[in-house]
Amino acid sequence: MEKTIKKRIDSLIAEINNHNYAYYVLDDPKLTDIEYDALFRELETLERDNPNLISKTSPTQRVGHPVTSGFKSYEHSIPMLSLSNAINDEEINDFHKRIVKWLNNSEVNFVAEPKIDGLGVSLIYENGLLKRALTRGDGFKGEDITHNVKTINAVPLELRQSKKKTPSFIEVRGEIFMNISDFNQLNKNREISDEKIFANARNAAAGSVRQLDPNITASRNLSIFCYEIGGSKDIKLDNQIEMLEYLKSVGLPVNPLSKKITSSEDMVSYHHTLETNRTHIDYEIDGSVIKVNNYQKRERLGLRSRSPRWAIAAKFKAKQAESQIIGIDLQVGRTGVITPVAKIKEVDLSGVMISSATLHNQDEIDRKDIRINDFVLIERSGDVIPKITKVLNEKRPKNTKKFSISDFNWPDPECKIERVDGEAAYRCTNPNCKSRVMGVLEHFCSKNAMNIEGMGPQIVKQLLEADLLISFDDIYKIKYEDLIELDRFKNKSAMNLIDSINQSKKTTFPRFLFGLGIPNVGQHISRVIDRYCNSSLEKLTELKIEEMKEIDGIGETVAIAIEDYFKNDNNKSIIESCLKLGVKIIPTTYDTSTMRMLNQKIVITGSFESLSRSDLKLRLENLGATVTSSVSSKTDAVIVGKNPGSKLSKAQDLNIRIVEEKDLIGFLGEA
Repeated sequence: MEKTIKKRIDSLIAEINNHNYAYYVLDDPKLTDIEYDALFRELETLERDNPNLISKTSPTQRVGHPVTSGFKSYEHSIPMLSLSNAINDEEINDFHKRIVKWLNNSEVNFVAEPKIDGLGVSLIYENGLLKRALTRGDGFKGEDITHNVKTINAVPLELRQSKKKTPSFIEVRGEIFMNISDFNQLNKNREISDEKIFANARNAAAGSVRQLDPNITASRNLSIFCYEIGGSKDIKLDNQIEMLEYLKSVGLPVNPLSKKITSSEDMVSYHHTLETNRTHIDYEIDGSVIKVNNYQKRERLGLRSRSPRWAIAAKFKAKQAESQIIGIDLQVGRTGVITPVAKIKEVDLSGVMISSATLHNQDEIDRKDIRINDFVLIERSGDVIPKITKVLNEKRPKNTKKFSISDFNWPDPECKIERVDGEAAYRCTNPNCKSRVMGVLEHFCSKNAMNIEGMGPQIVKQLLEADLLISFDDIYKIKYEDLIELDRFKNKSAMNLIDSINQSKKTTFPRFLFGLGIPNVGQHISRVIDRYCNSSLEKLTELKIEEMKEIDGIGETVAIAIEDYFKNDNNKSIIESCLKLGVKIIPTTYDTSTMRMLNQKIVITGSFESLSRSDLKLRLENLGATVTSSVSSKTDAVIVGKNPGSKLSKAQDLNIRIVEEKDLIGFLGEA
């Protein structure tokens, strides 16, 4: 009897999975909703009566128990980088020209696809089974949302068998989204229930995926399109088209509008066609993505600091709305730069209610002749940051007022606003300005820095006003007794914040360095310095400008900013205080088995016939080497091609090893 029931359960699971595949991947449903529901209910009944026969990969097991302790974070095995943008036809054409030039005019084709306005996700399968799902996060670390992704019927719990062997590991990137029709119905239901409605489909999808209770996620009818493989074992694919076909064969949905193209004219035509048909597509898109098809050519092109060279995101024209300026406020950033912000009559723009827009600086105000009470056009650049694009002079009322930052009286008598020579920016010159200090503290606590959960702007402001914070080392002096006396803090919230602060003490060199807020030292530069300094703050403080300028990716501006920061005794004492209060920097570890050039400093000069300079740089970095831009006594080797210039002469004078192109194979260890 049990064998018969097991056989029927297996048959139902296969039939339901086949239907999901036909519906989500092939867009060719074989069953009506009523027929599908009947199969699902029969399976539920059999499993309820025979719990010992329930499989973890059964469609009935998609919804698990609520998560009670928040979202854990995990490192991405390969970073999920963002893409550089193209905002017009000229920039799309420039992208094509660059690719052709970098590949020495060799034949190259591309793949174009819609840019989904959803939530980036990484799906990790081990031996065909869904092991984990992570958000994109900061590109290097994401939150574990497996319990919610399992509720999405479009995501297979187990990969289908294909012609290729099931890989022992594969990480697939995709974009989770909500269809516009489902979004509209969701908001209707929330309105009837007197719940707050979502601003747009993207926010609804992101909010649904980050629910602690997977039952809520399951009710939201989310979907996914997969577009890339981040990493894999036991499988070899040569290009994007082959990869998309493979994903489709194993049951992962890919966008049916993806298309192979060859010329810059094709790129522009695809982009415009997509923009024209945007309103007829039942999910939000905000542009097109264009990628080099061939994977070997992608490797040759390599990566920039934050994005691959072989892909670009072409953005649609920003949506606009008309509003009126009712005032202009000034905001002070952590470096003291003053940013004017227009306060406008609230207006709906792309599903988001906008009440303010950046004015950038005084030069921008003067150039556009922006005045208080003006009627203006607002747009969200990249569908994110509201800005004023045009003053509607024909509607200008008589009561408009010109605005100048220099006329502004700052409420703090110790603060003074001055214009920076040679720059468009005004700055507050008082380093102890509360707005500046608050910006420094917020940055230090932020997600990509020390990641102190619960330490948002409002809490930072409250602790600052309570004189519990002056500099960021004070964060690690805060006690439960200090918090429990403040408004908004109860026993649990005070304990949670103390716990978050203690958890942040164990951090990495890039996070800590980024958190210091040194001008122009972002996340990428922090990682570059981490590798160069072997996670040593002591070594960093000893670096001189000339040495830092040699590090690839670090120019004079960054080098001066770093040296100036560590010349300041107060900055150094705050860092020392953090370390004494328990902050521990965990050294970054590398797989040294593949990095036989670790810590070697290499200079590349001249041009090469067998490979591009970007390809050579990438190979050297994969071997652990640091590629620097100038020759010094600390250089280990100089690789020379045609027309090497003065760097070759300097290397010879310093008796540094010279590697010619004919010797590269042996030097790189590929022989």
